[in-house]
Amino acid sequence: MLGVRLLAASARRGAFDGQRGSFWRTLRSPGAQRALNVLAGGELLMDKLPSAPSRLARGPLGARLLIGALLGAAVGTQSPERKMRFAGAVVGATAAAIGALVGNRARVWLDRRTRIPAPVAAAVEDAIAFGLGALAARR
Repeated sequence: MLGVRLLAASARRGAFDGQRGSFWRTLRSPGAQRALNVLAGGELLMDKLPSAPSRLARGPLGARLLIGALLGAAVGTQSPERKMRFAGAVVGATAAAIGALVGNRARVWLDRRTRIPAPVAAAVEDAIAFGLGALAARR
């Protein structure tokens, strides 16, 4: 949900003003902005629970890949070339897969090698992901 939230914040700031259509209009709306805040916040909290499934499990990973592909395709619409939508989808899904794998491996490594409590490590991971996402969204 963080990627969706960052895309919506970029759209609200005018990053996609040249894009028309119901998707972009909805993404810019105050209602969507509030809903995405709640959903992203909920995901951040739920991710810290011991009962949270692995991000590499079939369901969570599939959802990440789908959301990454959709966001990448949406960003690809910035280009006048239609093939950039597909390229954006591929890049988005690939970035989602890499992020899931790196995040999983980092948490496993921290859990085995340090005395950092899992929720603290997860919060640091979230801060890094938010910072990198915010930096990328400004480009």
